[in-house]
Amino acid sequence: MLKKAFVALAVLTTITGCKSTGPNVCSASTRVELPVSGHVVKGTASTKVIVFEPDLKVDTSSTAERITASFHQSLSKQVNMTGSKIVDRSLAKKLKSELQIAEASGRYSSEGVPIADFAIFTDIGIANFSREFKGAHESYDPIKDRRVMVAAACNFEAKIEASTRAVSLPDMLTLDQIEFVGDNTYSYDTTNSRCPIPQDQINSMIAKAAKSAVTRSDELKNLLAPRASVVEMRQCDAGTMVRIDMGSRHGVEPEWDVDFITHEKVTNYAGEMEIETSGYGEGVVINNAEHGIKPNHAWVIIDKDMAGKVKRGDTVKVKFEDACNGMSIFASLCHKTSETLSETFSF
Repeated sequence: MLKKAFVALAVLTTITGCKSTGPNVCSASTRVELPVSGHVVKGTASTKVIVFEPDLKVDTSSTAERITASFHQSLSKQVNMTGSKIVDRSLAKKLKSELQIAEASGRYSSEGVPIADFAIFTDIGIANFSREFKGAHESYDPIKDRRVMVAAACNFEAKIEASTRAVSLPDMLTLDQIEFVGDNTYSYDTTNSRCPIPQDQINSMIAKAAKSAVTRSDELKNLLAPRASVVEMRQCDAGTMVRIDMGSRHGVEPEWDVDFITHEKVTNYAGEMEIETSGYGEGVVINNAEHGIKPNHAWVIIDKDMAGKVKRGDTVKVKFEDACNGMSIFASLCHKTSETLSETFSF
């Protein structure tokens, strides 16, 4: 089974390295008239996020700065991928204590401070480093499909566990609490059972574990996933495609997966008006950055059968899923292979 996983990874790498360009955008003469949604929800193109420096709850004074810096940098990259704007880091530092006091009291005043839509608080609870010596022994090699002799070696592991809270502003409501777990391993052949390793390398492994804890998860990206509105639909030989009011200026990239959501005003059980939402399909941002993704709009390919459900003003929400996270029990192996390749070739 493991042998098959290696083959799958090789195929995946080959596929992702040989992407082709998608179709051109249908001409304006193929435009299709759309009904208008009963309730249009504003997009999230101008969302602002405060990403605070993580609080370290463990005693790792020699590596604390690298851990928090690596974690903060990875969180910021994830927020950037959603197209949200990050509040200046120095300004965020000044606001942190104010928001923590406001959260404790249940009151927050926006007077005199820049407004953000969300705040990200993080506590790093575990930062461990371990080493283990293992003498020469026999082991099964899945590549050679037979038992082989393995040399004596020292194995090292750095591990990080952290918890991040995403809070809406100014109401200070916790939207989600996300648990991050990351690790980094290293080994070398030796008969020295004391397993010596330089402190700089230990620090580097812990920082990499902090980075992997964030980058392996899709939860924060999906929590802040950008939303746009459908404004137009066209149909031609290239397919059925809709235009959304969000483009490269907001971070849109080719082949992003998106969900389609419609909103409807209904009368509830108490006789009051309320808004109901329902999803009805998926689409993919056209793989044609030159013609299909402009600064303020982009085109999304949808299935022809879904065309009759689309309304102008419907919401399109981006759906993030790392390729490795879809590989079930092999997700961890996939992440570690991807990270090793990334370090080797500096992607």
